[in-house]
Amino acid sequence: MRVRFGLSTAAFVIAGVGLSYATALEVDRLTRVNTPKPPEVAHDVIVRNAKDQQGRRASFRVLLFTDEFRWRMSSYESLESSLDEPSFTPEMKGVLERAREIIVVGASSEEIVPGLSLESGRKREEARAAKRAERIATWVRRAISKPIPIRKLNVGHHMPTKAANDTSDQRRVVIILVLEREGGTNVDEALRAAMALESINAPIFEALLTRYSLSAFKSFAWVE
Repeated sequence: MRVRFGLSTAAFVIAGVGLSYATALEVDRLTRVNTPKPPEVAHDVIVRNAKDQQGRRASFRVLLFTDEFRWRMSSYESLESSLDEPSFTPEMKGVLERAREIIVVGASSEEIVPGLSLESGRKREEARAAKRAERIATWVRRAISKPIPIRKLNVGHHMPTKAANDTSDQRRVVIILVLEREGGTNVDEALRAAMALESINAPIFEALLTRYSLSAFKSFAWVE
């Protein structure tokens, strides 16, 4: 009787621990997905279960920043100045810290330095887009209090348009959070699939996939 009672108690404890662990994981998952939109963010899009070419899944949260942060984080002067660093709100920091991975996007407008050929000007702007991704990654890294992998995506130089009185929209600040992913998922492929799935509902995806010089290739260009 004592043995059976002991075994029953042990089984109950193990089951309780397992249930608590499963509940904690589910709460963590729902918190990552359902966190309210921070004040820095103008548009917030969640894409669940995007697949890579092997069928492995990943879920993403795409944050398109407000005009204020677009100006502060995308102007060339801000990139060059270590003093002009944006201050993220606690809400924004909380959203960042719930991500599995963080992807920052560097983009350059269609403008090029006068006197340069399109090819030379484009290479210069692609380098500037890479620098923008690096600087934003630095700001994000300083805002979070725990180690989270940060990847830097360089979409390059915006394609010329017929009328471009204001090109600041072409330098919109975008941060992509990897909320969940299966082991071995090709994030590059899954992210492309996520953007393609939501391109109608979120025009920024269509722009990032088709209107920049480095995003039209088979694989994204990542800054090392």
